[in-house]
Amino acid sequence: MSNPTPKTVVLVHGWSVHNTDTYGGLPLRLEREGINVEHVWLGKYVSFRDEVHVDDLARGFEHALRRKLKDLLARGERFACITHSTGGPLVRQWWDEYYHRPGRPCPMSHLVMLAPANFGSALAQLGKSHLSRMSKKLFEGVEPGSGVLDWLELGSPKAWDLNQRWITGYGDPTEGVDPVFPFVLTGQTIDRKLYDHLNSYTAEMGSDGVVRVAAANLNAVYVRLEQPAPGARDASGLAVAECCTAPQTVFGVIRGRSHSGTNKGILRSIPSNPRTRHPTVLAVLRCLRVKTAAQYKSLRKKFEEHNEEVRKAERVEVERRGILPARKHILDSGTMVIVRLRDDQGQAVEDFEFTLTGPRGNPDMLPEGFFLDRQRNSRRHNILTYYLNHHRMMGSGPVHYEDKGRRKKLRDPIQAAPGIGLRVVAKPAEGYVHYTPAQLGASMKNLGRFLGQDETTLLEIVLRRNVREGVFALTKEHGPEEFKNQAKGRVLPPKEM
Repeated sequence: MSNPTPKTVVLVHGWSVHNTDTYGGLPLRLEREGINVEHVWLGKYVSFRDEVHVDDLARGFEHALRRKLKDLLARGERFACITHSTGGPLVRQWWDEYYHRPGRPCPMSHLVMLAPANFGSALAQLGKSHLSRMSKKLFEGVEPGSGVLDWLELGSPKAWDLNQRWITGYGDPTEGVDPVFPFVLTGQTIDRKLYDHLNSYTAEMGSDGVVRVAAANLNAVYVRLEQPAPGARDASGLAVAECCTAPQTVFGVIRGRSHSGTNKGILRSIPSNPRTRHPTVLAVLRCLRVKTAAQYKSLRKKFEEHNEEVRKAERVEVERRGILPARKHILDSGTMVIVRLRDDQGQAVEDFEFTLTGPRGNPDMLPEGFFLDRQRNSRRHNILTYYLNHHRMMGSGPVHYEDKGRRKKLRDPIQAAPGIGLRVVAKPAEGYVHYTPAQLGASMKNLGRFLGQDETTLLEIVLRRNVREGVFALTKEHGPEEFKNQAKGRVLPPKEM
């Protein structure tokens, strides 16, 4: 398994797909583009049944590989995998469960993810009935399955666990004897023909109409904030207990590509004709040609430069509307922060108020228009996902557009926020067991720590569970004694094991 050059490619589609035509012309292009691909396998997995979960699909993927690619694997050869949408986290789950955690060499050498929902999709919470109607237009699919949707919902426990392990426990997967080269390629274009007027997420800034760019990107951060023990000088202050950055992953923004559709879809729009240049095909081929960690690092830097060119070129979208005046959309970048609250005993804290703050703890000191969306996980109420405007928070130069050959200003420069902090008020706030308010003071350092451009931060906040000595008492009085209103007493010291 020492040869990283793949001759076999496995394609894995996205959620709610039931026909292999979803791969467009990519299978034929891979066989004709002169990169020595000899075998292309098309994945066919069932995502539209409620009883099917991502774990089940990972198990099925492993079994299918062992059956169909057994000769290749027996020879010690490796394969490349190209995924779309939900296929990305599905294959990552397989990689994590069957190879990374057991410490086994992975038979996959390249993982090229197109528009992957690595941190989920805001659309997943809409519910089966709504998504079933939308899927005919956005996903080319059938009745959606709730088992996969549960994973795709922003902040789901399964997605959190997989992504936290990726950030904190993988190291650099491109190093070693059997390296795995991961790539994320996504678009940020909205196909207005697929826009659903009943749901603004399908035209959300910083997304491809289904998945936010920040939710696709694997360059992410995990931060754990902890509240000090009772009696500390500042018992309400939160301190950074852990801050980890994910392995640096090749990340490319493909110009003019949306999530779905035969017109602009990052996958479905690929023609089979090899003489037709297509940005997705060109990017995929660059990824598959990587053979070493040094080449991977070089390609990552090239894509970073390319991304800035794409962001500049797509800064303003002019939407033509026939005889009506054209609409001009400023495309700022987004940043996602997924917040999970628990206490120091490991219990989820679900009843709380969470506020982002500026200097002096004042939310009004944050920039106008910085807030884009907030979504609480429907199954785990201790998890909130914030979607913020990166340019509003970090500052931006003036925005111009071309109109009949003339350069016109659309927006004045924006000053960076003076800092960002947070405040948490959890309940119960009093009683035999309670929580005290906690806060993190606003600072410029927090801006850089939490708000990466087109990136996601997993922010875990650990509160002290205050237990008072009155919760349990002993007495020598043998006569009847009412203790319903027993004195609460002082807060017990930290738990001793």
